Amino acid sequence: MQIPIGDTPELELALLRRSLGDIARKTDHCHDCHRALLIGERVHEYDNGELRCALCCDRERRTPSQTRTVHTAAHGHSIRILDRRPARRAA
Repeated sequence: MQIPIGDTPELELALLRRSLGDIARKTDHCHDCHRALLIGERVHEYDNGELRCALCCDRERRTPSQTRTVHTAAHGHSIRILDRRPARRAA
């Protein structure tokens, strides 16, 4: 169910715009097309620190220094619970 924009309070819209703007500023962007790189996307990084998406990498003549996958901001900060109890033996 979609709510018409006219029915949404102005404060709610202002907060939504602000949070989306904050997210857009914190994410990496392609050096050529300035598009925000998506989580899971392959990105090519060059020696000078420039990032290029897979679409724009063909325009660059230089070879990238590395190719990596874009991760979430929580990558490496999440907790992984490991079960270290000894295995139960069947009776």
